[in-house]
Amino acid sequence: MRVVATAGHVDHGKSSLVLALTGTDPDRWPEEKTRGLTIDLGFAFTTLPSGQELGFVDVPGHVRFLKNMLAGVGAVEAAILVVAATEGWMPQSEEHLRILDLLGISHGLAVITKADLVDEDLLELARLEVDERLAAASSFAPTDVLAVDSRSGRGLPELRVALDSMLAAAPLAADRGRPRLWVDRVFAAKGAGTVVTGTMAGGTLPLDAEVVILPGRKRARVRHIESHHEELAGAGPGRRVALNLAGVDHTELARGSALVLPDQWALTAVVDAALTALPDVDLRHGAYKAYIGSGEHDVRLRLIPSDPTYGRLRLDVPLPLQPGDRVVLRDSGSQMTVGGAEVLDVAPVGRARLAADRLPLAVGPRILAGRPWLRPSEIGPLAGAGPDEAKQLAGDLVRSGAARPAGEHLVAAATLDDLRRQALEFVADHHRRQPLEPGFDLPALAAALDLDAARARAALDGTEGLVVEQGRARLASHRGRVAGEPEAQRLLAALDAVPFSPPAPAEVGGSPEIVRGLVREGLLLDLDGTIFTVAAVEKARQIVRQGLERHGSLTVSQARDLLGSSRKYVLAILARFDAEGVTRRRGDERFPGPRLGG
Repeated sequence: MRVVATAGHVDHGKSSLVLALTGTDPDRWPEEKTRGLTIDLGFAFTTLPSGQELGFVDVPGHVRFLKNMLAGVGAVEAAILVVAATEGWMPQSEEHLRILDLLGISHGLAVITKADLVDEDLLELARLEVDERLAAASSFAPTDVLAVDSRSGRGLPELRVALDSMLAAAPLAADRGRPRLWVDRVFAAKGAGTVVTGTMAGGTLPLDAEVVILPGRKRARVRHIESHHEELAGAGPGRRVALNLAGVDHTELARGSALVLPDQWALTAVVDAALTALPDVDLRHGAYKAYIGSGEHDVRLRLIPSDPTYGRLRLDVPLPLQPGDRVVLRDSGSQMTVGGAEVLDVAPVGRARLAADRLPLAVGPRILAGRPWLRPSEIGPLAGAGPDEAKQLAGDLVRSGAARPAGEHLVAAATLDDLRRQALEFVADHHRRQPLEPGFDLPALAAALDLDAARARAALDGTEGLVVEQGRARLASHRGRVAGEPEAQRLLAALDAVPFSPPAPAEVGGSPEIVRGLVREGLLLDLDGTIFTVAAVEKARQIVRQGLERHGSLTVSQARDLLGSSRKYVLAILARFDAEGVTRRRGDERFPGPRLGG
């Protein structure tokens, strides 16, 4: 199924045309029939000569109901611009054309209605005027201008054929695996519950799918799907559908609500966008009415100072948006359409004045420019891309050299190069200040780089000339060995001279830096504040093992006598053996532990 909207001035015959083509009167309300005036959206279906099913969204033409018109054209593929031969081009003809332009609707037809009510000369003048006005359009480019009369049927067969040809040339709505339905009608059906209607876009919504309703984050289940009075197992893009929802009351939804699948969309209330002002209009900082999807919203616009063709929009509620979404802006005071916007960034980073440099970029580089640390899982919602497209974008960023993998992130190449350069400088400076240290502690280096430890490790992995090991980073040329230093040799000799009653290192000229280095290198042990050489502790382990084998158990006094030391030192050594499982403590005695023979 394809979907087409009508557009045009009030009382130019849009609804009559839809009725003549479909046999369905799109005017649903008694007031519409009484006044002969379309007030709200109407819907109808037909089958074209080719067998193509076509859905119509009929919109009101009166200026007072323009927001309803905007709700109807927000998600369609093509439009029929209707101009009555009896009146010619009128103010709403012009405004509706500008709206089609601002929404980027490029395919459609122009239809001159009420052709039997004027002579051929006036009909030709109307055609020439329509041609002239359409020539000024920037986007909407009808493939044909046809004259019809809905009452007599004049031109209707030709219009059906033209609709077939126009739709055959128009691209099908893309299935990107990210369905989104902007709700244009919601009601409670007797015996069924909540029903919403709209035009599906972006992907296929399956039956029984759990959906999120935004704004509000309500959850619901798709209980039934219907299109053109047919039950469906799934609703594909470009199709008019009615969804019966379970788990949500109809009062919790409204026109302008959006239905999406969980975790697929960036929910945002702030976007950066490319702006388009209508002729003779200057867009300024301030408040506007914005028409997005099928909804009307209050927004504030801030122009980007360095390039006012871009701006930042702050919405009244968060919405599921993507790059490429179109927005129509109207001035609340004058009640006039003044321009539009194309969403470029759904999660702007930093101040608006800094955004101008990245907004003209393609979508992948634009996202990376604002987020130099980018998880691949973020690309889809930020780019408005499905899983396959997101994977392709990630690959393109890497292949182009714009980004490089670093752990679970893609990192902008310039950012990664700068981090690595800074890291080399920080580490080299640390070596100059602490030559005996084996390296710069990774948490401290990460803090200096303004990163967490995981990102720092990922960023530094593979940095030429830098080694990250045992929680430290060092230059590849740096060894940081303390044991070979003369001061270290003197300290080790002094401690080994009285192995089980060692002096405090400071008493024999051992500096704290030397002690820390020898502990790191496995030559000294710090046992509850007392420094022993590893060789002394190993020798004590052998003596205690032999004592236990002879006596079965040892008291602290017996161990003290075996080691020829004092209680202070022996307790520290025995506590170490208890922790290792060499001994088991029971009161003041030590018994063989499970690892005595280890």
